[in-house]
Amino acid sequence: MCLNLLPLAMAEPVVLDGASQFALHSRHTGRDYRIYLSVPAVPPPAGGYPVLYALDGDASFARLHQANPREASVFERLRQHGPVVPQPGVVVGIGYGRPFSQTMDLRAEDYTPPLSCQGCELSSPRHGGADAFARFINEELKPEVARRLPLNPARQSLFGHSYGGLFTVYQLLRQPQSFQHFFAISPSLWFGDRALLAAPVPALPVAAPRLLVLWVGQDEQPASYDLAVARQRQQRLQQNRMVSNTAELHARLYGLPGLVSDYRVVPGHDHGQMHGYAIDRALAIAFSPAWQPGH
Repeated sequence: MCLNLLPLAMAEPVVLDGASQFALHSRHTGRDYRIYLSVPAVPPPAGGYPVLYALDGDASFARLHQANPREASVFERLRQHGPVVPQPGVVVGIGYGRPFSQTMDLRAEDYTPPLSCQGCELSSPRHGGADAFARFINEELKPEVARRLPLNPARQSLFGHSYGGLFTVYQLLRQPQSFQHFFAISPSLWFGDRALLAAPVPALPVAAPRLLVLWVGQDEQPASYDLAVARQRQQRLQQNRMVSNTAELHARLYGLPGLVSDYRVVPGHDHGQMHGYAIDRALAIAFSPAWQPGH
């Protein structure tokens, strides 16, 4: 059988229907970012759209956009199948405009706190730019998105996985006022000799509690050596202590006034699989009417 395939040069690029993007330069990091937008085709709820800011947007945005209900017909179908329907919300993907495999140094610098680097990731020598990156998000990106869209400033979420999860925890500890929901998925709490596990915990607004989502895959930290798994990878997984570190952070923050936590160890999921698991579930929480301020 002969297949007549068009040369790649003659093929058309895939376009995400209903999505858009723009470039934004940061004076705080000195870097250009590609910002992806998923905007509902229906009017915002009272007070404006809730919004979820997603790190690693080059890799995460397409799936988040697909999972984001935007059309009136979709909301009607959701109302027929369940009592709790998410409200229309905006997804903002923060990326670098290049394949994820080419972003290691960029995200290693932007997403990691200025800590001692004895426990840093050896694959990237750059680290410690989280404060500048946070200023980009809060002082440059948020105002620009708010200029373009009617957003609810009291219903904002931050979503990060791995290094992005580390940055999300860092933001909760440093600037809890910047977001209402913090989705820290498989956070790299091993970074900097686990310094964030001993970082000071700020006072949180009791009248409007923050939500911390801590999800980690059970397979991210094997209980014992498995001869079927490469020894080097197995040692790295055990040294990173992904499950133990996340459990320790949860235990430290559990019951803190002004904080509600959703802690899960997900069976049958490794580090990479947790990204997809979280994307499929995060929007339902971030855009739920049950999670408005004061609820």
